[in-house]
Amino acid sequence: MSGWYTIAKWEFLRSGMKFSRRFVLAVLFTLVLLTIVSFAVSFTGMNLDQKIYSVFSTSQELNNIIEGDARFYILTDDGKYADLTIVKDRVYLSGTKKSVSAADALEKVFIAHRETVLASYNDINNSHPVWVTIHDLDRPESFQILGTATQKDGQVSDAGYENTGSIGNYKESTATTGQTSHIFSPEELEDLDNSNSKTLFNRQTIATPSYFMPPIPFTAILYSFLFIFPIYFISQFYSSSILEERVNRRCELLLTAPLKSRDIILGKSIPYVLVTMVLLSVISLYIEKPSNIHELRTSIEMIGVIFPVLLLFFSLSFIAAIFSRSFKELTFAMVFFSVIVSGYLLFPAMFANIHSVSSISPMTLIVNLIEEGSISFGKYIFSTLPFYLVALSIYGFGTAIFREEDLFSQKTMKEKTLDCMELFLGAPLGSVFTLSIVSIPFVYMAQLMLIVMLFNLPLPYSIIVMIILSALVEEIAKSVGIYTIMKRGLKPVNLKTAVLLALLSGGGFFFGEKLVSVITLAPIASSAFGSVMTMGTLLLIPLLLHLVTAMITSLGVYFTGPRYYAFFLLAATGVHAIYNTYLLRGLFFG
Repeated sequence: MSGWYTIAKWEFLRSGMKFSRRFVLAVLFTLVLLTIVSFAVSFTGMNLDQKIYSVFSTSQELNNIIEGDARFYILTDDGKYADLTIVKDRVYLSGTKKSVSAADALEKVFIAHRETVLASYNDINNSHPVWVTIHDLDRPESFQILGTATQKDGQVSDAGYENTGSIGNYKESTATTGQTSHIFSPEELEDLDNSNSKTLFNRQTIATPSYFMPPIPFTAILYSFLFIFPIYFISQFYSSSILEERVNRRCELLLTAPLKSRDIILGKSIPYVLVTMVLLSVISLYIEKPSNIHELRTSIEMIGVIFPVLLLFFSLSFIAAIFSRSFKELTFAMVFFSVIVSGYLLFPAMFANIHSVSSISPMTLIVNLIEEGSISFGKYIFSTLPFYLVALSIYGFGTAIFREEDLFSQKTMKEKTLDCMELFLGAPLGSVFTLSIVSIPFVYMAQLMLIVMLFNLPLPYSIIVMIILSALVEEIAKSVGIYTIMKRGLKPVNLKTAVLLALLSGGGFFFGEKLVSVITLAPIASSAFGSVMTMGTLLLIPLLLHLVTAMITSLGVYFTGPRYYAFFLLAATGVHAIYNTYLLRGLFFG
């Protein structure tokens, strides 16, 4: 039997034994009690807004209509303290904010009553003089660099948008009046009848003006929450399990066993991944409710989209448990990582089907699957490849320091990070050249996060900040290997070594950057932010830039020592930012 399977079985059983039998019985009893209470409440008709508005009216006919709504109760003796007072055909408010809300609710009651009366004539095509057929239109977008212009039919748009003389390609009215010869089909009438029973994720296709309900904004956030919550929850158990074994030194027994570190990590991770995948599968089936093969495939594709997000969360939980020295530090690290990744997932998804920046988030793909039933492979790669690469890299670095001198020591996060770099550089294929290539997914994802944070800032300020921070991230990635070698003395420190390390680091970063940009950046390649990340299709000049900035840091650390690393890092960042600003000067002066 494989070692990882045995550890996975032990981890699953051990996690189950964390909860006593009494605790499990208490939880089950609470769930049963909640189910019974909810079932009873559904039959009694109780709700939170029952009888919150008082009305005084002397008309029995009006009272019969108003009493049909549970929010109202009728005062029969004295209307002095009533929220609303009805005298003949006039409604008087008491002057409080509550009375204003009551008036709005009363208006909706009468609208609903009127619709019910009209529907009772069983001649819905004639009883409703105005109909609205709802068509969802794609919003035209052109995420172009400012200063560029497009020309069409003799009209020029200076913001990258084509002026077609219409709004959203909307060419005709969708309102149908009773004077036309249009007769609605039974399917359309059924859709109207079911308009009040639609779920949160369904859209109207036909309505009357009274029953027209605009789509709920930010439904992508609701989708995201449904999928992300189980990952949040179980990752807490996952990270605490690893840290608990470190604190109690039980993991020391595993390290002495004839097992490889990757088998131990794989065994401890698989139970949590499987449980999370089961929950996510249930959620996807609940949302899609597949009734045929195509819808079932859509549910499976949702799991394929959310799986790399799960991997990233679990990899961050794993490395946080390795780096943390106490549960207090682990809590801080988990909150920090959760906030960062949540912003990366949620903010772009708000612009689903509106802006190409939304393609950054896998949650946008979830929205597209729910609404359209399919996504392109290119979009899948663009959104999820960074998650796969970063998660696998983090697990790789974490596996490297899954050893006694790092697990049971009080080293700082900086020292453990340098341990990761040192072990990688000491591997058979390890060098600053390959380290720069491995760092590309981290740089790529960090720059995408910067786009998320800076997207709502006005231009050109967002581009200026993006240029500076993007250059800083790239310089850190190129120089961390050089700093580790000189700080730890992994190689003889001389001028020749410093120059060679700079050439290898800059060349490796350039190679990896162009490889990743060709594969993944197509959706936003024409955007201003995409230009900052790729610097267009230039080859020789960007190569020289990466070599020069890496040389600044490498020679600076060689001549002055590692203590001045931050100063030369900022100097290299300044040179890089100046070059980017000059190359993208059309954004500011064009």
